[in-house]
Amino acid sequence: MSEPRVVAVMGSCITRDNFNSRFNPDYKAWFQVGATTNQSSMIALMSPPVDTPWEPLEPMKPYGLWNVASDLNREILDLIAENPPDLLILDFFGDVHFGVLRMADGRFVTNNRWRIHKTDLYQRLIDDERTEALSWQTDADAYFDLWTEAMDRFAAFVVENCPTTRVVVHCGFNATEVMRPNLPIPGRLHPGNPAAQRTTKRGNAFWRRLNDHARTTYGWDHIDLGAESYTTFKEHPWGPFDVHYTMDYYHRFLGELHRLALRDDLPGDVMAKVDEIADASADRVRTELDQLSTAFDAVVNPPEHEAPSGWRKLLPTRPRPDSVPGLPAEVARLDHELLETLRGTVDDETFDRVAQLPASADEHVTALRSIWLARIERRRDTDGSP
Repeated sequence: MSEPRVVAVMGSCITRDNFNSRFNPDYKAWFQVGATTNQSSMIALMSPPVDTPWEPLEPMKPYGLWNVASDLNREILDLIAENPPDLLILDFFGDVHFGVLRMADGRFVTNNRWRIHKTDLYQRLIDDERTEALSWQTDADAYFDLWTEAMDRFAAFVVENCPTTRVVVHCGFNATEVMRPNLPIPGRLHPGNPAAQRTTKRGNAFWRRLNDHARTTYGWDHIDLGAESYTTFKEHPWGPFDVHYTMDYYHRFLGELHRLALRDDLPGDVMAKVDEIADASADRVRTELDQLSTAFDAVVNPPEHEAPSGWRKLLPTRPRPDSVPGLPAEVARLDHELLETLRGTVDDETFDRVAQLPASADEHVTALRSIWLARIERRRDTDGSP
């Protein structure tokens, strides 16, 4: 078995949780977590360190203390420069959910309401009228300009200090629905709070803007599952939240990460087959989602027909189908068929890693069909559709 790849994480739980045995039980066979930082803004990380003494204002666990300290001292930069990881995965949760505080001297700290707000440093900062809170909510273009300047400096830092590291942009997003115990259909994540729902929608638009810039500007790889429709769920280990996705998400992510990691191991022609399998799996998920959504729309807005007249009134009503049609044959099994062409071409370990792509697509398609067929059935029951 090959040595596990060292992965550094500059992001949040949406990335770090993929390297937690609760979410991906076997990840340690292939990946080893190296340096990390959590929930930090890229603007803050690329600002000079803040060495001002601080104390928590309420009891804080060691992990919380480390969160604050690592955001202020920017230790992640020294750690990855000293020991460049094989893979460096970024997500921009901190910039979307928190923004930054600009100190009087021009340095930045992440405006983390869960961490730094519970310190005396934060109290001193907000008491200083020269401190400025910056976020996309107040001025999206100005924040984006500040962020891209920081990202340009970070990209140059990586080129200079981690030239062999593969950088991966993890394209995060906010879920808008939550699965609830014993209910087949998700509900709104922020029920009765239209303002929060609007903020989530706007936040997703800004997050896409950051993701698109990072993945197209610097030549980095990316993992983007946002078009596959994921929710959060009540039983998530950390509780339901915008970025606490259902378990099938983490399995899909790991399959896509295998795909990227294998680029450094496989010949070009074999890697092209792996890419073809990955693309076929993603296409199957999206095609299934489109078909289910179209079937639901057909129930909500059925085509109008003339009411039967005369003897036609006596004809029995056609029974409604119990499910939507399956996928076209060329889509339904293509990723599995392509996978079989790899058998014997690569070793068993590599085959098993690639097999996670169609397997994770199977899992997510099953979840999608369960949700959408329940929606269709409920709608038919509600409006009495035949």
